[in-house]
Amino acid sequence: MSATDVHKKFQISIDGEEYTTRDDDQEAASLLRLAGRDPEKYDLARLVPGGEPKIFKDGKVLDLEDGDAFISVKQRIKITFTIDGVSYSTKDDDQEAAALLRLAGLSPAEYDLARVRPGQDPKVFKDEKVLDLREGDTFISVKQSSPVA
Repeated sequence: MSATDVHKKFQISIDGEEYTTRDDDQEAASLLRLAGRDPEKYDLARLVPGGEPKIFKDGKVLDLEDGDAFISVKQRIKITFTIDGVSYSTKDDDQEAAALLRLAGLSPAEYDLARVRPGQDPKVFKDEKVLDLREGDTFISVKQSSPVA
């Protein structure tokens, strides 16, 4: 192999954008920065024909080949919230109200879920309502009223 073969140019893509590099082994975090992504907020994944993308940790050194394709994947952060004063954590930032009730050990057939915000009346959600969870959200369960005979 000649000295020119060692550092030949080749193309890779990240999130559909083409990049040229001569360094055939780079850390995943370096490739994310090349694409303008913050390694603290994104992971790098190699696209695999006919398969699931393979995600790499920031410090992983990847052997690159001409034509490699990657995507950046937003990292899921842990969100902590309370239901009836009990703290729960999840990385799934959108969930149905019924799923949150079950998480708290309550039956969606018997209870509704309500979000409590300072200075506002509690907002009650139907079981199938998908809620966007935010850090520090406060929920309470509300016993459903039985129809009077």
